Amino acid sequence: MVESSYWKRFNKRVSRRTLLGGSAALALGAASAALVGCNGGTNGNGGNGDTSGAPSPAAAGTPRLGGHITLGRGVASLGIDPHVDLTGLDIDALVYSYLYSWRTGTEEIVLNNLAEKFEQPDEEHLEFIFTLRPGVKIHPGGPGAGEEMTSEDCVASFERRGTALTAPDKRFPHRIERYETPDPYTFKFVMKRPFVPAVREMANATWAIVPKKVIDANPNGLSQVAFGSGPFKLEEFRGQEKIVLRKHEDYFLKPRPWLDSMTNIVITENSSLLAAFKGGQHDVNGALLSKSNADDLKSDDNFIIIRTPSFFYPVIHLKMREPFENIKVREAINLALNRDEIINVIQQGEGEYNPPIQWAQTKWALPQAEVRAFYKHDPDRARALLAEADLPNGFSAKMKLPKLTGPSIVGDIAALVKDQLGRVGINIELDEVELGAFISSTLLPGNFHMAFFPNLPYDEPDRPLAFYHSKGVTGNGNWTNYSNKELDQLVDEQSEEFDEVKRKDIILKAQRLILAQHGPQLTLTGGYNYQARWNYVHFGTELTGEEPPKDAGPFGADIWVDK
Repeated sequence: MVESSYWKRFNKRVSRRTLLGGSAALALGAASAALVGCNGGTNGNGGNGDTSGAPSPAAAGTPRLGGHITLGRGVASLGIDPHVDLTGLDIDALVYSYLYSWRTGTEEIVLNNLAEKFEQPDEEHLEFIFTLRPGVKIHPGGPGAGEEMTSEDCVASFERRGTALTAPDKRFPHRIERYETPDPYTFKFVMKRPFVPAVREMANATWAIVPKKVIDANPNGLSQVAFGSGPFKLEEFRGQEKIVLRKHEDYFLKPRPWLDSMTNIVITENSSLLAAFKGGQHDVNGALLSKSNADDLKSDDNFIIIRTPSFFYPVIHLKMREPFENIKVREAINLALNRDEIINVIQQGEGEYNPPIQWAQTKWALPQAEVRAFYKHDPDRARALLAEADLPNGFSAKMKLPKLTGPSIVGDIAALVKDQLGRVGINIELDEVELGAFISSTLLPGNFHMAFFPNLPYDEPDRPLAFYHSKGVTGNGNWTNYSNKELDQLVDEQSEEFDEVKRKDIILKAQRLILAQHGPQLTLTGGYNYQARWNYVHFGTELTGEEPPKDAGPFGADIWVDK
């Protein structure tokens, strides 16, 4: 089998058991990072971007024990079950252990968590063998308190995550044939078919390793309780108001974490949230920052500002029934959309066009020039296509979207889209649905005619493509009822192609086919994220782009304050 440079790098790094650095799970201070990517650049385990104003590790000084930080939070957390709830993943990343972390920029695993060794002895990459680190202990106060995490905990978590109703992708766990636990520190599974994204997938924030005893003791779910083995333990959870985490005193990297505690304060009004940060009530900003907000903060030496490309990409989902079954109608919608206006009005001139795979995945996304040439804004041609589709007077449709009391970007873009489509006779009624109900009762079951929702900020190309597969991301069917055998074949092929050059060719071909179909998802534009914190809060090298030290811990373990 020909191996890609990715897998060669991967195997070389793992065989040396080198710790390559920390992961920036989900940007602290914003549940919206987990949900819609407003303040986080990745899908959970990476942080590489422009770090203007960020001090180097040397300048940051030596970590100090003790201290507390307060983080602003713009979106309430509906729950903190990592396998079920999507609005608490930033908390989960601090409370639970994961097999390993991930470094997005270099596409490498980081063996600084539960697993200390990873092997794939077979040429087809079907066997996954993890040697677990001894001494990773469960938080006090709950089931299994003080006991070591074992391979049985890994099996229980994988089985639970693979069958969770709201799990964002089940294609990987559906390919697992069997699990093996030859001893407490060896976790093995064997796949039926290769799946290239598997290694990246397991570092996703939804793949937390929850102790089996905790799972067994909570048959009704873990939305309001958490007992993991991560650097912090849950002290108080009031997802609409406040979430308090306390240091895990028996963490395997002790004396880390350096902090004694951290508190998330929920303020869903963005200007009030930003004012609280600027006024010193919050140490880490949770408000959605525009470019002008960030520029204003940069003028004050008390703040550190980080700018990263946004993996968040808003999408219009179209149900494949009349009138959207007609490709002329879908093309008319595409032509009516003015993506430059979205960039200028919503993203303050900082934005790029998103192909099916968002622009920030520069290795895999279609070239920007090609995408911009395709997505022409032509309202006259849009009206003509509607007439050709026997809709000379346009049509009316209801577009559902999540109701967010915090970040307004989703509602703002939806309102602009409504206005743009209205200019060619497509009259859209916006129907806001409470967030939890939108995910469980609208999006996942496909209970919509049109829906507007930002796809999670993925940094691996398979997941964005899987939305267009007839089996969808769950493996049981997509929520738009779209089916294209040629595209299905391409999506399947890329997921099993380990040669990076060949895989990229397949992925580009699939995207061009999707563009020509004008749906069933119409991707809009993506910009940049701005994150801010006071300069006495240090994140190690997780969000600075620097090469981390070999002993860097998982996200959260290396945060410290010098006041």
